[in-house]
Amino acid sequence: MKKIILFIVFFCNVFFLYPKEQNAKSICSSFTDCLVKAEGTDIHRKKIMFFDEAILQHRSADKESSKIETLLKRANSIIKEANGDSGYRGDVILKVTHKPEYKKAQFAKAKDDLEQIDLKKNLLSEESLKLFLELKSEIEKAE
Repeated sequence: MKKIILFIVFFCNVFFLYPKEQNAKSICSSFTDCLVKAEGTDIHRKKIMFFDEAILQHRSADKESSKIETLLKRANSIIKEANGDSGYRGDVILKVTHKPEYKKAQFAKAKDDLEQIDLKKNLLSEESLKLFLELKSEIEKAE
């Protein structure tokens, strides 16, 4: 019984003494801001983070083609990162090796993005359509 009471007291303290911030800071202020920040870095994990946030912040006022292009860029960064390209370009170019399970999970995320894009690929520019087909081919080879 004591353990249950202690658990309840601990649980209440965690949620009431340390509530989640109502005004938690976002990593970017708008869809466009997220895209600018994503383009401002070479590191794929950061790009993915900014693209994720951009997609979450996409509003109907933003063009649908912008969302499709963002999904394509995210899929591209996910695939590159899963293949070991960190994007880091310092004195040493950092390449990493991932476990097969991680790579498979990342490719599944990229495949989901590509499937969403496939429904509206008519909104892609010619250059983006070429990248889309390359990424789709790479995903199919991996399966």
